Amino acid sequence: MSSVGASVVDVNEDESARWMPAFLALLRTHARLTDLLELDVRRIGGLSVARFDVLTHLDMAGGRMGLSDLANAIVLSPSGLSKLLDRMEVSGLVERQPDPDDARSTLATITRHGRAVVRKTRRHHHAFLQQIFGDVLDDRDLADVMRIMARLDAGLPH
Repeated sequence: MSSVGASVVDVNEDESARWMPAFLALLRTHARLTDLLELDVRRIGGLSVARFDVLTHLDMAGGRMGLSDLANAIVLSPSGLSKLLDRMEVSGLVERQPDPDDARSTLATITRHGRAVVRKTRRHHHAFLQQIFGDVLDDRDLADVMRIMARLDAGLPH
C-alpha cells in the first residue's frame, strides 16, 4: 500500500461531495489537455511531451543541467530520466557530459539539433497554447490557477 493510502481515513460522503466534482473536472481537463499537447508537439517537431519538456528545460537553462536538477524539474525519477536520455541521445537531441566542476556528476547537454527542434516546436506550440489557454483565461484567472496549483502541490506528499 502506498504511503498516501496508508494515511487516508474514511471520508464522509457529504464531505467528498464538496470537492469531488472539482477533482473530477481537474482529471478530465488534465487528460484532454495532455492528449492535445502530445498531438501538437508530435505534429510540429516529432517529439513526445516528455522529450519536449527535457529540451525546453535544457534550452531555458542555457543548454545544460545536472541530471538530478533535470529529473526534479520534469518530475521524473532518476532511472526514468536516464532511460529517456538514452533514447534522446540516439536521436541526436542531447548528450551526457561530465560536470567540469564536479567529477562525480554528469550534465545533460542539448545538442545543436536538439536546440533547433525545440525552438521550432516551441514557437508553433506556444501559438497553440495561447489559443487554448492564454486566450481563454484573463489575468485574474491565471493568478487563481497559479494560486490553486501551488496550494494543491503544497498538500501533496513530497
